[in-house]
Amino acid sequence: MRKLMVFILIFYTSTILAQSPPVNSLKDFQWKNRILLLNIPGDPRKTVEELMKLGPQFAERNLVWFVFSNGNIETNFPGTISDSFASGIPKQYFKGKKAEVALVGKDGEVKYRAPSFSANDIFSRIDSMPMRREEIKNTKPR
Repeated sequence: MRKLMVFILIFYTSTILAQSPPVNSLKDFQWKNRILLLNIPGDPRKTVEELMKLGPQFAERNLVWFVFSNGNIETNFPGTISDSFASGIPKQYFKGKKAEVALVGKDGEVKYRAPSFSANDIFSRIDSMPMRREEIKNTKPR
């Protein structure tokens, strides 16, 4: 019975995700998620592995990441991404083909730019934001 319930839950979740419209712009995330955009002109595997290891820290901060590399995109976002998103976001947020990182707040504004990814730097910047401090305050046990 338990296996049947797990199967139904997985099927239901995948059906909902399959029916969700594809993401077309960062506005689809506004007020729900912070966004980390990474432009990696070379091989992104090392960076993607590091990002995946940091999954719990990203989830805690409502942080969705997108790695753009040589026309490809990798992300921790579970939904579908439109072709216009995949091609338009790098043009909108990055200048040329150099490595660059952009942190976008829940309000949709770019909060930070850097030439390379540093988890500690990104997390400390997020944790110092007023909205994040409020989130931390509201999640502490009383």
